[in-house]
Amino acid sequence: MAMFAAAVAAVAVPVFAAQWRDRERQRAAHRAGVRTWTGHVPLDHAVGLWDLGVVAAFRFGGGLPVRVTPTQAGLFVAVRSSAGGRRYAPVTVQWSDIAGARTEAAGRATDWGRVAMLPLTTVTVELAPPGAGAFVMTTTDAAGLVETVTARLG
Repeated sequence: MAMFAAAVAAVAVPVFAAQWRDRERQRAAHRAGVRTWTGHVPLDHAVGLWDLGVVAAFRFGGGLPVRVTPTQAGLFVAVRSSAGGRRYAPVTVQWSDIAGARTEAAGRATDWGRVAMLPLTTVTVELAPPGAGAFVMTTTDAAGLVETVTARLG
């Protein structure tokens, strides 16, 4: 039993530490005025933004890792370089295509298989016209994203 507990701790502690470090780094950047959020987009939503092949399902089963930054034109969404970002050109979701945004707690797992040691938040950016779909992203720190979108739309 002690060996099993040690094996679980050997896997869980580094994952928790990495997620905590990433969340704290993102919060420090927000305090410094940087408005960039990192998270994961489920594959069924990512195929609307990028031409993903079958390999993407195996490679990004827990979601495509992205970085979201508000710009004058809209929300700039780029695949993070650790996921082969050069292969997927960044896209901008135009402000005129955004109807609103909301968040909801996702617990520590998402419907599409993303699991985290820290609590996750699902950010849903509703697209216009109503019923056009949504851009969905999970992140460990969504603080300020919905407020930024709402302020820009209002």
